[in-house]
Amino acid sequence: MNSGTTGQRIVTVVSIGWAAGVFLIVLGALFPSAPLLGLLGTVLESFLSLHILILGVIGVLLAAAAWQLGSRRGAAIAMTLAALAVIGALVPLLSLTRAASRYGAPISWADHLRITAPGVTARSNATVRFATIDGKDLHADIYLPARSGGGLSAPVLMMHPGGYVKGERSMGADWDRWLAGRGYTVFDVDYRLAPPVTWKIAAEDAACAASWIAANAGTYHIDSERMLAAGQSAGAGLALQLAYGLGEGVVQSSCGGTAPQPKAVFAIYPPDDFALGWNKDTKLGPITARKLLTAYLGGSPEEFPERYRAVSATFHVRAGLPPIFIAAGDNDHLVPYEGHVEFARKLDAAGVPNELVTIPYADHGFDVAWGSIGGQIVQHAAGEFLQKYLPSGGQ
Repeated sequence: MNSGTTGQRIVTVVSIGWAAGVFLIVLGALFPSAPLLGLLGTVLESFLSLHILILGVIGVLLAAAAWQLGSRRGAAIAMTLAALAVIGALVPLLSLTRAASRYGAPISWADHLRITAPGVTARSNATVRFATIDGKDLHADIYLPARSGGGLSAPVLMMHPGGYVKGERSMGADWDRWLAGRGYTVFDVDYRLAPPVTWKIAAEDAACAASWIAANAGTYHIDSERMLAAGQSAGAGLALQLAYGLGEGVVQSSCGGTAPQPKAVFAIYPPDDFALGWNKDTKLGPITARKLLTAYLGGSPEEFPERYRAVSATFHVRAGLPPIFIAAGDNDHLVPYEGHVEFARKLDAAGVPNELVTIPYADHGFDVAWGSIGGQIVQHAAGEFLQKYLPSGGQ
């Protein structure tokens, strides 16, 4: 076997493998219900929309190189797979650009290719202990506003994701820095995690943090009556729980004091109807809704219907709730997207100002890659929502 034949075979094998890999990713993104493949495709599509298209184009070039080296059959297979991958990758990419246009969001392709946020290593300005409850110290990372117009800024109570069983404050630090950059003072806080079940005490810990923020308003030059409750995933669920629970009197601070009623809610892919996840048996790889819900609530909706209703915002919609911003991917494998649609419908019927920003072809956690197209859309839409309903006062 001469070196030319060896090189031809290597290029052919690489081109087929490359094209097949990209094709499978695209197939999963287009068919999210496909076992394993759907999860792989939607997760990668959430972060790497343009990257996947570029990988497909590279596959076409590799196939062309194999053809030039004389590998007709192998090159034809690779070219077909790569071409299908490129065409398929254009579908979500075009859908995302249309969504960006619909929300008036400019897309930075440089930020998207870079993936991570500029200044990602920036740390919080301070960390303080705001309470000790049952021997557990609870802390807040504080992000001070990047600029100030001389007035009091609106505080943000940020709750972290993690399915109520794991995670820690500042997991969503990109959002903390983004909000601080817009003039808000951000308090990214701890809350007690399951086990044991924490469906009641997690929200009470969030209310404890809110009451501590209000008690220290003078120290941080904030207007505690203009608080934004915010979070991702589990933290977003707590933000919603505070919004209705404080007003209903069913959520109390676990450390005393008075927690102010949030003036707006910023919720990224929140669980708004917890029973949906159980009934649909949703999964995000090894993460299953039923395991998380058992840890958080103690069992199934049939066993604990009152608990499920207590934590599900969709059953607590009423006139007078603060404006609510929700963003979610329509291919979310963990928190069913239809729950957001029903929640928004009820908010509309009750006359509660709200916005549901839908990111096409995106899965749970799409904003973890800060430069993702979905992440950029949400940043723009959230900025406009907050400017309308709760300006920082620190700009």
